[in-house]
Order: sequence, then structure tokens, then C-alpha cells
Amino acid sequence: MKARIHITGASAISPQPSFDREALDGIAAYDAHPLHVIMPDIAGYVDPIRVRRMTRSNRMGLLAALNALRRAGVDTPGAIIAATGDGCKESVERFLDNLIDSDEAIESPTAFIGSTHNSLAGLIALALKSNAYNYTYLQRGLSFPSALLDGLVQVGEEGVRHALVGAADVITADFFRTHRASGLWKERPVRNLDVLQSTDRGAIAGEGAAFFVLDSEPTAGSVELLGADACFSIGDHDLGAHASSLLDPADMATGSVDLVFLGLNGDQEEDRAYESARALFPEATLACFKPLCGEYYTANAFGLWMAWSALRTGSVPPEVVLRGRATGGFRTALVHDHFQLKDHALMLLGR
Repeated sequence: MKARIHITGASAISPQPSFDREALDGIAAYDAHPLHVIMPDIAGYVDPIRVRRMTRSNRMGLLAALNALRRAGVDTPGAIIAATGDGCKESVERFLDNLIDSDEAIESPTAFIGSTHNSLAGLIALALKSNAYNYTYLQRGLSFPSALLDGLVQVGEEGVRHALVGAADVITADFFRTHRASGLWKERPVRNLDVLQSTDRGAIAGEGAAFFVLDSEPTAGSVELLGADACFSIGDHDLGAHASSLLDPADMATGSVDLVFLGLNGDQEEDRAYESARALFPEATLACFKPLCGEYYTANAFGLWMAWSALRTGSVPPEVVLRGRATGGFRTALVHDHFQLKDHALMLLGR
């Protein structure tokens, strides 16, 4: 990269009290799933009249994006890069339900227009009156890492200032029901903070949105984005090579990483894939993030927000610490996540 990349603003909307904060304001426990986001008040961001026809996915994505820009002190981004694993499922379901109910008669196109995967990125551009680079990534568990890599190129190579990069996904009743039948979700209710102690298959379903402002110029309290990597499949012996591809350019060794966030979700078979990360970073504090947000395609965006928060505040919620200390300051954080053992993401942050 020609320039160093810094996260100058970040925002997350999740099942936890995370909106417009540098750290979680307490930990929310749930006795069952799916986990739904705590939707913040939209007042002060968007005209409430405009919100009435927005889907939940677009609403929380727009709020997170605008809040990230506000926290960074930026009015107009130089690029808008969004990610989603499954698009606006609500609009798709609404359009198809209306089509069936009307016996395939002519329907209003509003729901169909809102069902396109790039509707969030377009909505953000309209709200900001932006004609800048605008792109949406739809690649299941690799959606957000792909968007982040694009942001790194836009800022680091193309000289774009204030690139807005983020992701949003929601869980709907139909999506939860159909994917539970496929074994993706746990069949029985389980407390989110105890999910890693479960011995059965499946994860707890969740949803969320997180956005970040990337820039080549640091600001007070900014966190450096040292690199990101994404791959479809990764073996135990490949993790070290992928981690080195991020650490070597920063002149760092594995021992330099003092905090590692893992995408453990409570599925015993899938969680075994993180054992190599435990061994690769024996001295680092290990923490998890999916018990707080649930599993969804772009949950790794919330994982990056958790890592950003830890470097900003110097602490991690003790409820998610698996090994090591929860406070005392952290200088370097690595996020390692996978979706169903296939879509792997690595993201490295530093101060």
C-alpha cells in the first residue's frame, strides 16, 4: 500500500448496546434466539417520514453509516462500499407474498426495488447526495472482508479520502425457519452467553450492521487497519501463512499480537477450526464475539468493531474473554472468522 490506513470513525448496531459508543454499555443476555438488534432512535439522522418504507436492514445500515461518519467528523465520504450476505430478505419476502396473494397480478414495484442487494449503498448515497464510487459485495461470509479489501485499495492505492465501508444483514422468520431445517441454527433455546458450552450442532442466529470510515490521515484516537485477508478454504497449516501475509508487511511476528478475536459460534464441529489459532498465538488474549451478536453472513464486521473498541478503550468485556486478561491495554488485535468452515477472514488492527 502506498499509504497507511486508519479507522477514524466506527459504528455498530447489534443485539448489544453498541450504537454511538466506543465500547459496549454492558452486556445483554438472551435466553433464546434469534438475536435481534437494539434499534436506535433515528431522530437526528434521517427524516422519520422517509423511514416508514425502509426495511430493517436498510434502516440499521443507514443509521450505522451516518453515525460512523458523524463520529469521524466527515460530511461526505470519498467512496461508499457496502457488504451483505443475503441482501434485503424482507423486501424479497414481501414482494413474493404480495405476488402470491394477488394471484400474480400487477404489483407495486416498491418492494422489488428495495429487494436489490445494492439498495443500502444507494440509500446511503442518496442521503448524502454523493456521486462517489459506490459498490456492494455479496459473497456470503466473504462479503465484508471483500468490501474491506476494496476500501484498502481505494484509500491506500487510489488516494481516496474517507472511504465508508460496512455491512448489514438481518434475520427474518422465514430465513430462520428454513435454515434451521438445514442445521445452521440450534434447534433448542440456549442462552447466548452460554452457547460456547453447548455440545450440539448449529449456531445461534443473529443480525447486525457495522460501518467504518477509512482514511490515510490519522486522527486523535484513530486505529490503524494493518491489513485484511479473505479466502474460501483454509487448513490448519495455512493459517500461519495467511497470518504472516498480514504480519510481515507490518514487521510483526505472531508474538506481537496481544489480542485475538475468534468467530466461535457454539457449533462444536465448526469451532474446532479455531484450535490452530489458539496454538499460533499462545501468549495473546483470546476473545469471542458471536455470543454477543449471533451468527450471520457479515458478523465479522461486528468482530472488527469489537477489536476496534478494544484498541480504543484498552479493554474487552470479561464475558467474552476465553484466555488472558480483559484490561490493561492492547496494541495489536487480530480477528479470525469463518462461515461454515468455508469463508475465512483475517483482519489486523494496531495502535
